[in-house]
Amino acid sequence: MEVNFLISVLGAITCFVVIYFKYSFNYWLSRGIPQIPPAFPFGTITKVFLRQQMLGDRIREVYNIMKGHECVGVYFFNQPVLIPLSRDLMKHILTKDFQAFHDRGIYYDEDNDPLSAHLFSLSGVKWRTLRNKLSPAFTSGKLKFMLETILKCGIQMQNVLSDLAEVSKEVEMKDTMARFTTDVIGSCAFGLECNTMKEPNTKFRLMGRRAFTQTISDMLRIILIYLCPTLVKPFGFGVFSSEVTDFFKNIVKDTMDYRERNKISRKDFLQLLIQLKQNGRLDNDDHSNNEGCDTPGTVLTFDEAAAQAFIFFLAGFETTSATMSFAVFEMCVNLDIQERARQDVRSALRKYDNQLTYECLTEMPYLDTVISETLRKYPPAPVYARKATEDYKIPGTKMTIPNNSPVLLPIWGIQHDPEFWPNPENFDPERFSEENKSKILDYTYLPFGEGPRVCIGQRFALIQIKIGLSLLLNNFKLTLNPKTPLPLKLEPKGIVITPVSGIWVELSRLDDS
Repeated sequence: MEVNFLISVLGAITCFVVIYFKYSFNYWLSRGIPQIPPAFPFGTITKVFLRQQMLGDRIREVYNIMKGHECVGVYFFNQPVLIPLSRDLMKHILTKDFQAFHDRGIYYDEDNDPLSAHLFSLSGVKWRTLRNKLSPAFTSGKLKFMLETILKCGIQMQNVLSDLAEVSKEVEMKDTMARFTTDVIGSCAFGLECNTMKEPNTKFRLMGRRAFTQTISDMLRIILIYLCPTLVKPFGFGVFSSEVTDFFKNIVKDTMDYRERNKISRKDFLQLLIQLKQNGRLDNDDHSNNEGCDTPGTVLTFDEAAAQAFIFFLAGFETTSATMSFAVFEMCVNLDIQERARQDVRSALRKYDNQLTYECLTEMPYLDTVISETLRKYPPAPVYARKATEDYKIPGTKMTIPNNSPVLLPIWGIQHDPEFWPNPENFDPERFSEENKSKILDYTYLPFGEGPRVCIGQRFALIQIKIGLSLLLNNFKLTLNPKTPLPLKLEPKGIVITPVSGIWVELSRLDDS
């Protein structure tokens, strides 16, 4: 009797859940917005949830299927999500009507998980205040201030690869570039000599890998946060595992305490955070513009400073290393492009007595086109998240995006659209030449976003990429190793676009370098 009753209760609950989901799956149609047919229980992301497809690839599929509409509705489980499809609507969301989409809709909890309250996730007044404080940290003067630190990591990478070229010649570039960017970010954001080029399994490197590895428990925690954030907040759930956040928070605290106690200054991003923590503004010793910084006295708290160091690592580590890896891959497949980029680098170096200065980096126009085409074909962030902060009527239509609706912009889709990019799978740096780049339509190339929330660290990322690639091209010939599968298979479980099997190359030292 009790068993039958239990079965009846479970059956009734199941029926209720199914009916509720079916009702939820009419959300977009009832508002006159076309949608991709969802399936119970995962909505439109079944393969994503089963870790058979990355989210960016699924959104690219939706873009290709529904292109021609202004927008399309999809479902993450039973939660409605909007995908804009037209350039015009993307422009309104990112720039023209930014006030209606200023929030990314990313969960953060300042009390229980203070590292989650960083510039990328904050919204409204808190975001704008912090953005104004941090913007002067990325002026050309401040980037020159950090150049020495980045270059030191680059020279160490060059030396390690030179030794490898004498012994094995086989190098896996995905891991090598990740170790280089780990050293750069570790040094600039945390003040650490990580030395992962020589010691691949340092604690910092392992924690970096852990931050970008989603276990089953991570997936379940993130799903709970996404579906019911207000209910999980009392439990103190964080987006990242506590071992990751505790590790990075302790590093920042120990390093800040040591520098402040011993009055030590270093040319890195952490030093700029220390200035903001102490004074509420940056020293203007490089004559860069501090406009927008609060007056002295309005300082960053330790938790705020630690959160910015953490997002500096998250945003700059995997994305930058992936871009460098893909650039190397394409230059191995297209040796003529590699040689032309090498001559571009060497021409600039000759002008500056073989010194890789900030000014030297600005005089490598062909390498710039190679990097731009890499960012087009392999965008570091294949989708951008926004959230409507008010009811928004789509211009020129009768459709309205309801308040609090999550929005995902299909960056990977539009940057591979043959309407805007003929033969989009071809790697062609000439798309970004001086002659051709003026022909690129607005809002079809968005590797760093656009509008007020454009990536604050894009110039730092580009300098890091250019230093790494310049040193590689000037010192080595790179050819593809048979271990690299063609075509490249991309990792279905990641957030950032990365190859599954790595990128293996043959490394030959150039005698004339």
